[in-house]
Amino acid sequence: MPGGVVVQELEDLSLTLDEAREILGRAGFKDEACLLEEWVGGHGGLSTAIGIGLFCALGGALFGLDMGYISGVESMGSLCDDLLDGKRMDAVTMGMVTGIFALGTIIAAFPPVINAAVNRLGREGCIVLGGGIFCLGAILQTLVYQGEIAPKSARGMIVTLYQLAITVGIMVAFWINFALRTTRHGWRYSIGLQLIPGLLLCLGGLAVPGSSRLLVQRGRPQDALKTLRRIRGPEDEVRIELARICWQHEREMSEGVDTWRRFFSGMNCKLLFVGVSLQLIQQLCGLNVFIYYGPVIFQRIFRSSHASSLFSAVSGVVNFLSTFPALILSDRAGRMSLLKWSAAGMAACCVALAIVGSACFGQEQDSRCEVVPEGECGYIANKPVAQPGCEDQGAMQCGAWSQWVAVGAMFLFIVNFAYGWGPVVWLYCAEIFPLQHRTKADGLTTCANWVGNLFISFFPPILIQRLGFHTFWLFALVNVVGTWLGCVLPETKGRSLEDVQLMFEHRWGYQPKGEAECSVTPVPTCVGCASNVEDRRGLQN
Repeated sequence: MPGGVVVQELEDLSLTLDEAREILGRAGFKDEACLLEEWVGGHGGLSTAIGIGLFCALGGALFGLDMGYISGVESMGSLCDDLLDGKRMDAVTMGMVTGIFALGTIIAAFPPVINAAVNRLGREGCIVLGGGIFCLGAILQTLVYQGEIAPKSARGMIVTLYQLAITVGIMVAFWINFALRTTRHGWRYSIGLQLIPGLLLCLGGLAVPGSSRLLVQRGRPQDALKTLRRIRGPEDEVRIELARICWQHEREMSEGVDTWRRFFSGMNCKLLFVGVSLQLIQQLCGLNVFIYYGPVIFQRIFRSSHASSLFSAVSGVVNFLSTFPALILSDRAGRMSLLKWSAAGMAACCVALAIVGSACFGQEQDSRCEVVPEGECGYIANKPVAQPGCEDQGAMQCGAWSQWVAVGAMFLFIVNFAYGWGPVVWLYCAEIFPLQHRTKADGLTTCANWVGNLFISFFPPILIQRLGFHTFWLFALVNVVGTWLGCVLPETKGRSLEDVQLMFEHRWGYQPKGEAECSVTPVPTCVGCASNVEDRRGLQN
């Protein structure tokens, strides 16, 4: 078969048990009795992998709480009372306060930092540490770990649990802020409640199994087999899966020692460009404008502090519920279909919001730091108040219909993000990188995500103050680019992580050193070499 197999056939490449035994022997697997057994299955199954994925998703809940609390806290009277002497927070200060969290995570995600942490602690160790200090492992290594423990048929669902947990965290933070908005020192309680999932993640992380791929990389194939047996079912021959992992590691090692120069060269450089682009667009598409500054935008639309807080909390529920379709669709419709239609929907919503918003809600209301709904008591500059500072005046320049059109566009935007660009970008970046570079690449792409987050944290309040709803034309343009990426990037659904590497190598014409040499090593190294190999695999031209 000249030129190797076509991309569609890559996922069908498999090993015989004899070949798996030979590869495991070369990898240093010393349990001869295990190698000679007729069948070695797992003790768990899909439910076990989902359970571990759900626990790891606590990192996403922690992440979501951190994202969600900031928007409500910034508008709380107690924050202005305690820190700003009752003064209103200006646009620049608001952007700086929101951006501080992103800046800290950029440092944690910087590849040398996360690479050193994973090399010393492992992925599960970083999750424990991240639960303690809130940013290092819980955000960075959870996705890679979920992707590595998941079977290929359900990897989309299991990794999407992370995004679902983020939306849970955001939703809970929104409703906590809504409940505490008139409470003295309420902002302190809102932030302090994040200790609960952090503590659970820190303690529970001690019990999760290690990553089989990282254990192979460390020369511990026996421990890797134990991990696979914990998370695979009795119907899975775990030695063959382990052999494929060992083969991929052996193949990468044959190309030379991992260096930063190799990390930024060849096919990996192209994959980095894809991963960084996806992460930047995920942030710059505009979703976090609603997460961080939802109350500000709703305040412009409804002219009521109570209504703006309520609709911000409702948007958290919409975000949470709209993520559920991705649990199923990511493994059925495919990653790229979700990215394409999600970005197209967000672009349309941004256009609608820009047109209606600029026509009907162009002027900004000069309100105090905090107002409270009628009949409730709150504090502003140490003075209790029982009447609202602003009444609901409706839309300024249009009828009430314009308010609901704007709110509908915002909610539809959130729906489109939640089933597509929200979960799929994290999933895709957890799939595409070779094991040898996965930790560094995950750190770099996550770093890019938070660079975009820093930008989207700092500039929107300034842009909204200067441009008003015309700001959303910029986000519409970003989503047009996102739609194009969804049309051109290759699909990864239903493939093992090792097959994903072969797919990219074939698609981009990359051939690792020594690929043309034939041996009894697994069939992917010999693809297209000798007819007897093709006959043995049953592959067809």
